[in-house]
Amino acid sequence: MTINAVAVEQYRLSPLPYGLPPYVDEEDAFGPELAGRTHLSPDQGVLDLELVDPRMRPPAELPEVTAWTTRYLVTLLEVFTGQRPTQQLLRWSTADIYAAVQRRAALQARLRARTGGQVRAARVKSLRVSFPCEGVAEVGGVLRDTDRFRAVALRVERCTDRSGERWRVTALELG
Repeated sequence: MTINAVAVEQYRLSPLPYGLPPYVDEEDAFGPELAGRTHLSPDQGVLDLELVDPRMRPPAELPEVTAWTTRYLVTLLEVFTGQRPTQQLLRWSTADIYAAVQRRAALQARLRARTGGQVRAARVKSLRVSFPCEGVAEVGGVLRDTDRFRAVALRVERCTDRSGERWRVTALELG
């Protein structure tokens, strides 16, 4: 027999059992015939295992984002119903989001004028917040209209300007 055939035959005769692999310093974990056969060498390092989701931030930041997003969405709904001017969202939105909100608010105003529309009170039913990276929050939520539910998704980012640090909406999808 050659050396490779001996090694293959030896491994066929004594396979490692199913389950957890043995530890490095565990000499007699699976009996004397498997002593010393481990998948780790003594000089191989061990990595720290951290089971914390990196998207979760300290609980102090979560209520701040949730409260800010709730106020923003209530203001957005009041803009769409004509109770507030669109300019109130200018500071809290990027230019493309603000332009889209202006267009939708104008369409809503025309629709209300044509149908003699009632102002329906809408409110924020629930929100879910996640933090994909530092200073960014992605929010998904459900808005309750008088007779239906709407989905909303938005991305808010921390920005700093001459008035300080604040949240700003950079993406918005409203169903």
